Amino acid sequence: MRLKFLVDADMVAFASCASATHEAEWDSGISSYFADFEEVKANFVERLDSIVETALKHHQYTGDYDILLCLSDREDNFRRRILPTYKANRKGQKPLCYWKLIEWMEQEGETYTRPSLEADDCIGILSSMEKNKDQCIILSGDKDMRTLAGWHYDFLRDIYEYITEEEADKNFFLQTLTGDPVDGYSGCPKIGAVSAARILDKDCSWNAVVAAFEKQGLTAHDALIQARVARILRASDYDFKTKEVKLWTPSTNN
Repeated sequence: MRLKFLVDADMVAFASCASATHEAEWDSGISSYFADFEEVKANFVERLDSIVETALKHHQYTGDYDILLCLSDREDNFRRRILPTYKANRKGQKPLCYWKLIEWMEQEGETYTRPSLEADDCIGILSSMEKNKDQCIILSGDKDMRTLAGWHYDFLRDIYEYITEEEADKNFFLQTLTGDPVDGYSGCPKIGAVSAARILDKDCSWNAVVAAFEKQGLTAHDALIQARVARILRASDYDFKTKEVKLWTPSTNN
């Protein structure tokens, strides 16, 4: 089976556009920003080629492969219906040529996007489909992707690793406890990465997560809201027929 690269194309596009944005100062004292779309495209291609080449070397693979560019839905995000503060602080403009680059990718490359999903979710769904397991390499610079099992290449930190199902589940609980202020969800009050790891090293279960929230005067429902926002979707969390999210619910095994 051909190897498949699942690319966080949002992240690569943002960096490609930002690095092609330049400032011009005019004689009148006015400054403006500009970007050459040809430079933007060249940046994207060069950046993506470099990421893929490095991942191939790490994986020690020389066969054929496919590249799938995963993109976020630009109109909707299901997490905002769960928690209105989710990414509420990210309403600033994208870099120059960003949306034009996305349109170019959709025309020239193989892209994957679904209603109300982020690029991370698209990657999570595809990588956890039974037919794709261990046949994909996730290319992203987002540490949250470690909540997904499989091969990963973090191109921002140059880290190549394999995450097991058990490690992915533990990282998911860890993310639920610690939250992500940058993304607008708080996790459990007074719980940082060290204390969260200590809790889960002792008991890596949903009951332990809920107990940590209850210790801070919160409820199991509060914990569930944080978990559903923190959860990067897997194939089991998505209805392929209706294209709707199946919100995560703890099982008796958790």
